[in-house]
Amino acid sequence: MKSCLNIPKITLITAFAVFFATLQAQKPADAARINRLTNDVTYLASDALEGRQTGSPGEKLSADYIVGQMQAAGLKPMKNEWFQTFEIIKLRIAKPQTVLAFMSPSGEAMQLKLNEDFYPISQSGIADSAEGAVVDCGYGLVLRDSSNRDDFAAAGDLKGNIAVIRLGFAGDAENPHSPLFAVSDINTKIREAIAHGAAGILFLPGSSAAEAPKGELERYAKTLNMPIFYLKKPFQGEFPKGVRLQMKSHIAVFKATAHNVIGVSGKYKRKKNNIIVCAHHDHLGINEYGGSRYTGPQAIHNGADDNASGVAAMLELSRSLKGLKYKKNNLVFVAFSGEELGLLGSKHFVQQCPVPRQKISYVVNIDMLGRLDPQNKTLLVNGVGTSPVWKTTLAALKTDTGRIRIATTESGLGPSDHASFYLEGIPVLHFFTGQHEDYHKPSDDADKINYSGMEAAVDIIEQVISANTGKKKPAFTKTKDATPGRSSFKVTLGVMPDYTFTGTGMRLDGVSDGRPAMKAGLQRGDIITRVGTISINSVSDYMNALGKFEKGQKTEVTYLRDGKSLTTNVEF
Repeated sequence: MKSCLNIPKITLITAFAVFFATLQAQKPADAARINRLTNDVTYLASDALEGRQTGSPGEKLSADYIVGQMQAAGLKPMKNEWFQTFEIIKLRIAKPQTVLAFMSPSGEAMQLKLNEDFYPISQSGIADSAEGAVVDCGYGLVLRDSSNRDDFAAAGDLKGNIAVIRLGFAGDAENPHSPLFAVSDINTKIREAIAHGAAGILFLPGSSAAEAPKGELERYAKTLNMPIFYLKKPFQGEFPKGVRLQMKSHIAVFKATAHNVIGVSGKYKRKKNNIIVCAHHDHLGINEYGGSRYTGPQAIHNGADDNASGVAAMLELSRSLKGLKYKKNNLVFVAFSGEELGLLGSKHFVQQCPVPRQKISYVVNIDMLGRLDPQNKTLLVNGVGTSPVWKTTLAALKTDTGRIRIATTESGLGPSDHASFYLEGIPVLHFFTGQHEDYHKPSDDADKINYSGMEAAVDIIEQVISANTGKKKPAFTKTKDATPGRSSFKVTLGVMPDYTFTGTGMRLDGVSDGRPAMKAGLQRGDIITRVGTISINSVSDYMNALGKFEKGQKTEVTYLRDGKSLTTNVEF
């Protein structure tokens, strides 16, 4: 999501024509509304909340504040519960009980030092052990073609023993056109070792072009029921013969509880459809999980614009819209957590939906509404192509173009929570006032918010919702999707990662029309395991891989589809 992809949202409109609303009325600023918006942002972006990191005490303070404001506005909890909670993984680390010991034929044992000599890789079991003879499997390559190469079968009986495997493959500098390239990634080697009966796996340095596993354990990696370690010491020639290995993998998993907040305006009726008005209330904390653009000493990231501003706007709408007549729709206000970690809160909401998904009329998502540029005064409205009603609604707005103008994009995808709903076939709109230098830095503070601009933007959103509250469920249309996310990279595949995927690799939650991934035949649900020479175990690996390429370059992408490993050629 936006916190992970780091692609400027402003780029989402460059390929689209700008629609300027017609001046129809001169409306003065609402001083009382500006004061309420200021109060909400000031509290949510205060140091007392310590950056509202998902699952932190500051995030819970934020959630409690939102409940208080919803109660004051007359909202009711959804099914008698204000909070929809979900667990996140804060950290995975190897415990001191993690052991790698060499045992000689004479019975002597040499225990290596955790994190100095070796460490578990992300796929290693949580609490699993193995002991057995070492079977040197070379580079651990299996080719099911005319060559019929099988390094595991050639090494001998692996069943119940420890597979020792080198990274990459020998020769030709990891030539991406070599048939060995597609089967040389760590994930493929692990699958083959398990298929050949390995009880444990020890990786060794191999080709200089192969990327070594990282010492940090991925928080959401899919773990296997066996120890899988990386030994940092290189071996010349074969691994010492007659050696047995003892491997014990003990991984500590630290979790936290995150809080979505849900309030309903009026009396909730199950027969009605539901309009979702949402904003994420989490931010980066002190950059515990990354995502910051700041390189100085540790500091609180208050996230005034991202996204205290969106929450303040959502709360203000909960106050002003409560008097509408809800003939066909319930109005549901949601503050999501976990957006900065990859849309976790909105994904959880969709998967464990407190309202039937088929009875969601549309979703209005507000993310970064606080920095309306005083010169161009442009409010971006993304997702107008997701239903035929949006352009008609926007054309009928009563808008003072001296205070605010509207620019639109068609795409329903994008680096924020509305994407979770669009991918389920639900019409969406996303309101956003633009990128700025303080994005994902500690300097995103409340004193830099354009509160008058926020008030004007809230008026626009209020008109859009009011115009579509008493109507039936609008039709959904799939859009030609712009590349989601934010990036300083020179290239992109044009994909939306599934940040809730807990397996190895990067599963695709969306593929943008006309972009390299779609041209190469990639589809939603495919799991990318390699880009070029780089193994993809996570979204961060994918981001690192993109930085290696220039526009116009070609490479191979390896991916899983229905459990089968496939390779396709991509041109950036």
